[in-house]
Amino acid sequence: MPYRIDLHTDLQVSTELPFLPNGFFFNTPEHVRQQRVGGGHTVLAVNSLTNQAEARCTFFVDGDQARSPAAAPFGSVEFVETLPESVLDDFLDALAAAVAATGVSIFRLVNYPHCYAPQQAQRLTEQLIKSGFTIVSANQNFFLPITSTAFETIIDASERRRLQKCRNAGFRFAHWEKPDIDAVTAFLVSTRQRQGYALTLPPDRLRQLLRTFPDQFPVFAVSDGTTIAALTVAVRVRADILYNFLPASSPDYQAYSPMVLLTDGLVTYCQVQHIQLLDLGVSLDSEQQPKPSLIRFKRNLGAQESPKLVFEKRFQEEASNVNNR
Repeated sequence: MPYRIDLHTDLQVSTELPFLPNGFFFNTPEHVRQQRVGGGHTVLAVNSLTNQAEARCTFFVDGDQARSPAAAPFGSVEFVETLPESVLDDFLDALAAAVAATGVSIFRLVNYPHCYAPQQAQRLTEQLIKSGFTIVSANQNFFLPITSTAFETIIDASERRRLQKCRNAGFRFAHWEKPDIDAVTAFLVSTRQRQGYALTLPPDRLRQLLRTFPDQFPVFAVSDGTTIAALTVAVRVRADILYNFLPASSPDYQAYSPMVLLTDGLVTYCQVQHIQLLDLGVSLDSEQQPKPSLIRFKRNLGAQESPKLVFEKRFQEEASNVNNR
């Protein structure tokens, strides 16, 4: 089999080994290098005939735990659909050995939503469970498949009325191509605080991401004149996937629900940009529990559901079980 398994430490992944095809932004060397300074390990399955990586995973060691990612919505094992089963087996064995060699007792993998790559996600789930991983978290991720159908024809009648109310009020959707990063951050922090939520990442880190990756983190807003009614920082996860990463709507505009107009604008943007999937994320409250009102809202927008799983493998238990046989 013309494959080899490579291990790179401290995130020094050669740019001569591109991932085939264009993969998830969160797993690129450029993103994983800035997730945490130093200490990263990347395992690759490289096709020796093309010298291109066809499977990859970067993990970070933190105390007694290794995890992928260190700071991103997901990391885990990414591989091309055509990767042979035997190569995936060898890759997962090499990955587990690399993690075990660091001396940790727990390895945690936060996987991408199944809808991103259904066949690979199902294969990976089955192989990880066979390899001794357990599912420690399973949330439903909501997404909109992008077609030529107009957004307002697929949404619930109540949301259609809110969409029209925003239009009648003269609200405008726009891609903020050169955003004021401080203004974006301030709006998100203030809005989340008023709603009783903390921002899911530190403000300084958000500013860094927006400055470092302006093309991958587009900003969109709904405005009432010069006043921002709703805003989101999205992520171009892959050429064909846009993730609605940090949406926020001002409580002052609750009667209008400008997030419906924002989503309508995102769908139109995806249609123009040939993006096939708009990821609306999971629907959790401040305690990381499913939030019924948010779930209902996304379903009213026509969203479909897909699992987003987190896996763990415990090495000490595995070693103890072997010793006790």
